[in-house]
Amino acid sequence: MEDSKYKNQNRVENMRRVNLRRSARSHAIVLFLRIVDNIGNLSEVMRSYHLKHLSYDKRKELWDAFSDLPNIKTIEKRQHDHIHLNEHSLTSYSADQVLKLMGINFNKGKLKIFASKDRKQNKELAQLVLSVVKSDPKAYRDTLELFIRYWIEDYELRAKQSTEV
Repeated sequence: MEDSKYKNQNRVENMRRVNLRRSARSHAIVLFLRIVDNIGNLSEVMRSYHLKHLSYDKRKELWDAFSDLPNIKTIEKRQHDHIHLNEHSLTSYSADQVLKLMGINFNKGKLKIFASKDRKQNKELAQLVLSVVKSDPKAYRDTLELFIRYWIEDYELRAKQSTEV
């Protein structure tokens, strides 16, 4: 009897861990797209939102990976030139297209954040983002994978910290 209780406890713990990782992966993909949509979000993500539990070296590695993305300066300059317009480039459709360029199938329902009617869309900037990712999808995929790995690690560190308290 005691043995089955222990097995159930392990099964519950494993499912919690799997669900945590799946949720963290989804959040990381959406946030990655938001960062590419507005590269200025990167410092906000690194400082304010999450990734606070990672070591400095890992946060720096992630920052460098984003900074070294091919043609990211082109997006950053274009966004900076139009910052006063408060425009964003990605719609839910174009966000899905970016992921497909990188070889990632993702639930379109989770991309609804990009379909907000309150966001001014800039089609020219969306085309720029798509062409930049298309120029080297492997580099963007590698950065996304690194971002997902560290995002999950940070999620797990936060979850572990909250259970210890």
